[in-house]
Amino acid sequence: MNNRFSLAVRAAAILLLAALPFVSCVGDENEDSLPVGLLSEATMATGVDDDNRPVNQTNVFPTDAVGFFCSFKINDAPPDTKIKAEWIYVGGDVEAEIGENYTIEVHNGTAEGTGYTHAVLWLPPIPDYEWPRGDYKVVLYVDDEEEISVPFKVE
Repeated sequence: MNNRFSLAVRAAAILLLAALPFVSCVGDENEDSLPVGLLSEATMATGVDDDNRPVNQTNVFPTDAVGFFCSFKINDAPPDTKIKAEWIYVGGDVEAEIGENYTIEVHNGTAEGTGYTHAVLWLPPIPDYEWPRGDYKVVLYVDDEEEISVPFKVE
């Protein structure tokens, strides 16, 4: 299974050259709200709407999920803010073969302003491929500093 998972990860990395489209929208700021970090409202879902907000929020996905979506809000980011999403297999069915905290893929992008965006990890285009069961997480970074970690499961 190690070769199959490694092959899937490499294939996905090669085919997903447009790694992570960070799109931000300016507006909808509430000056009376409590201060938040540069990233907030990170939510796992089965998809996102036209405004990059989560659709079908969940933290448990099936083994045949088309992809894992993490929707999050960018709050007043200065121009050229670096955003990184690191997708990690924490452990589970193939932990003995690949180890704990295996980085599946890393997406990099830039953002500015305030608005919602998302990161997605797509199912590799390998016939009959299924995600290994276990615990996963996506870690979101701002200018190489960890800001938010969002755990989820595959069952």
